[in-house]
Amino acid sequence: MHAIWRIASCDFRLTMREKSAVLWIFLMPLAFMTFFGLSFGGSSGQTPKATLTVENNDDGYLSGDLISLLAGENYYIQMSDTLPEGRDPVRTLIIPERFTDDVLGREKVELALVRDRGSNRNAGEAASAAVIRSIARLISGLIEIENGLVNEGSGSIAVRGDSLYGSLLLVTREQPGMAAVLEERIDTMLVRPANITVVSERAGKGVEIPRGFQSSVPGSLVMFVLMTMLFSGSVLTAERKDGVLRRIGMSPAGKGDVVAGKLIGRIFVAAAQIIFLLAVGKFLFRISLGSSPGGLFFLMLTFAFAMGSLSILFGAFLSDPDQVTTIGVITSLAMSALGGCWWPLEVVSAPMRMVAYCLPTGWTINGIHRLISFGMGTSAVLPHIAVLFLFGLVFLVLGARRLKWDV
Repeated sequence: MHAIWRIASCDFRLTMREKSAVLWIFLMPLAFMTFFGLSFGGSSGQTPKATLTVENNDDGYLSGDLISLLAGENYYIQMSDTLPEGRDPVRTLIIPERFTDDVLGREKVELALVRDRGSNRNAGEAASAAVIRSIARLISGLIEIENGLVNEGSGSIAVRGDSLYGSLLLVTREQPGMAAVLEERIDTMLVRPANITVVSERAGKGVEIPRGFQSSVPGSLVMFVLMTMLFSGSVLTAERKDGVLRRIGMSPAGKGDVVAGKLIGRIFVAAAQIIFLLAVGKFLFRISLGSSPGGLFFLMLTFAFAMGSLSILFGAFLSDPDQVTTIGVITSLAMSALGGCWWPLEVVSAPMRMVAYCLPTGWTINGIHRLISFGMGTSAVLPHIAVLFLFGLVFLVLGARRLKWDV
């Protein structure tokens, strides 16, 4: 155990002294997390508010009520006359002139929702639905007021047979002061609690596709732990080529001690990297680490064990450090892309998900999202940990058998 500890601690110290290693272990993952997190939605803790620009050509109060209702539909309302210079609206609701008078007078009114060609289609359809809901609330309030005036026997609006005669606009014109009363009654009705509340929820546990930093942090974490582990295989090949490993073999340390020491040293480096990047994700990017941070850390350590074993396999089979680096880059990129580090596995086809589960990265990414995105406990990733351990065990046995003291 003393020899294993000396080899592991020596490898850890030598790695941390390398400036280029520190750049790739700590700084580059941070840059990737930031870039891809901002590119794919930013923080995912809450549903983001899309922007709806409103061009209001009406000077009545009903257009203001409609805009207030839209603001309650999880949209950020930007008035067209307050847009910064040079900035074009993404989607614009155009409220026509005489909107208030025409609605009160029961005349046909056309609202236009104009969308930029490059705007998000789903967000545009959601905006259309929000406008329809807001109009429905506004119209239902007006109908309720009309019904009340009819029951009161107002001479300006009445039901004759099957038809409604008159309008709220006529009421305001024939009864002085009624316009202010009507405006106040509409405002009061629109802010009162709804008599009927519709609740929509999933039948079972909801699963939202990770996006923004909730997707980029785990993806970058797995990809750079993978790269850190695989690139370390070139160090083992260089030590074989330079005779360092042969000199170690002349000491009391056996081949098993060397393999175990090299592997543990790599896991120490990965542990420091994992702790740093998870802390960055938690405190800088404000992502959730789920209800089991310990299970998350253990999952990542098992992944580091698997990839550290793969690096020993590379270092044992290949005789040139440059070969290890080249193959390490290709392997890292392929496993990252196919394993879900660059995009959520939930958005790819079923055959591609099957490919991902043939790779350690696919099992790791799926396990991380189970813990931090879907709110599951440690027991949900025990199969993932077992599979990763088997990957590592196979790589380690093959690498240990093939390892020689020199090239």
